[in-house]
Amino acid sequence: MGIKKANNNFKNKYKKSEKFKIGCEAVGGKPVDEIFNETGMSRNHIYRQKASVMQYAEGLDKVVENNVPTLQLTPKIIKRTVLSLALDCQSPYSGIQFFIKNIYGITISKGTIHNILKEASERAKEFDDTIDLSNISQMALDEIFQCGKPILTGVDAESTYVFAMEPMNDRSGEAWNLILDDAKDRGLNPDTSISDSAKGLLSGVERTFSESKIQADTFHASYDLGKEISKCERRANKLISAESELKRKLNGVKPRNPEKIKKALEDNTPKMNEAINTYDQLNMLYLWLKMLLGFSGYGLIDSQMLIEWILLEMRILAAGNTGLLSEIEKIERLVPNLLLFVRRLEQKFDEIAVNSGVPPDICHQIYRQLTYLPCSSQGIEEQCNIVNVLQDKYDDIQKEVQSAMHSTKKASSIVENLNGRIRVYIEVKRIIPAPFFILLKVYFNTKRYTRSRCEERKGKSPLELLIRAQHQDFFEVIGF
Repeated sequence: MGIKKANNNFKNKYKKSEKFKIGCEAVGGKPVDEIFNETGMSRNHIYRQKASVMQYAEGLDKVVENNVPTLQLTPKIIKRTVLSLALDCQSPYSGIQFFIKNIYGITISKGTIHNILKEASERAKEFDDTIDLSNISQMALDEIFQCGKPILTGVDAESTYVFAMEPMNDRSGEAWNLILDDAKDRGLNPDTSISDSAKGLLSGVERTFSESKIQADTFHASYDLGKEISKCERRANKLISAESELKRKLNGVKPRNPEKIKKALEDNTPKMNEAINTYDQLNMLYLWLKMLLGFSGYGLIDSQMLIEWILLEMRILAAGNTGLLSEIEKIERLVPNLLLFVRRLEQKFDEIAVNSGVPPDICHQIYRQLTYLPCSSQGIEEQCNIVNVLQDKYDDIQKEVQSAMHSTKKASSIVENLNGRIRVYIEVKRIIPAPFFILLKVYFNTKRYTRSRCEERKGKSPLELLIRAQHQDFFEVIGF
């Protein structure tokens, strides 16, 4: 009776234990039910079996695989996960919920996600207000649009630091003045402002930074003109296609109305030839204009004279084309501001010459020589002449000239790049609230470049390039 009583007590206590069942089988014992149904079982056997099972069960709780990282789902980890999914992966709220449910096995509400992003935005705003903007000497300004509403955007053209990204109801001079005044309170005082010819934008810059030079954006000017010239190309291609189709019909086995086709062909051919000739000349002039709006090697006076001649020739070819004439007139008005970067570049060359004690025109000669093809006989000849003058100073002066060219910005296309990066978030969220733009701004500014055509940017964030020092990453600066 004593053995049966012990057996029953052991059964009642451990029969439902999953670990006990696993342990019995693991130590070579019989299934649990058979053990309890056996008769003639000694007390010592039961205790030994119990001890073996309990020892194995305790071992299951202590087993940890070697070199396998463990993750504790603390509130900090949950917050970082939500932020990373929202910013790195551009996930909507539902995507964040599914990920956390499927991977972590926990449920999180949309309200919690909203509160996490709101808290992060508030901390990002506090951090962003502490950044000194006095190192920005060339700012690029433009407007990004979301559902017809403007987002007034400002970027440091050299470090790519985003100092303004504010949704507004309009893009008037007052709105721009409000944004730029806030940045001015944080130390912004640029020498040059690069933008398109939007009236509200220009008005806001003139009100806030009256002494800042206004550099007209060369990208928008050439891009808008190029779109009109592309229309001339499409017109020529359309006439070429019509010519080919008429010839195909005329050369058929049994052409219908051959006289009518011949007449149409006679009318189309001169139009086609004229359209081809017009486009070819316009395109050649356009490519030359784009070269002059870059680092062409020409000085300010020569560049201005050549551009004026190009625009005059374009005007003659564009007779009757109202769209093309409108773009030509716009560039004619902007020529002095479009070439402001050449004037600034020449001033840097003069400073290099004075500081290095070399002839005043030598930097201008190096600039012109750098624009030749590497195997150009004229370029090699000019290089030899410059080396004879500078001797062992040539390499150092050439590097300074190249650095001056690299640091002189002439377009606000960096804002267009930012627009492309923001567009993926707008497509997911439809409408991005203002606090999220603040979060995006700090996220972009603290994200390090993994690759870049500019060697000095690799492995550094725009913030580090701006302040010229190392800084914490995104999660650390907002305290997450």
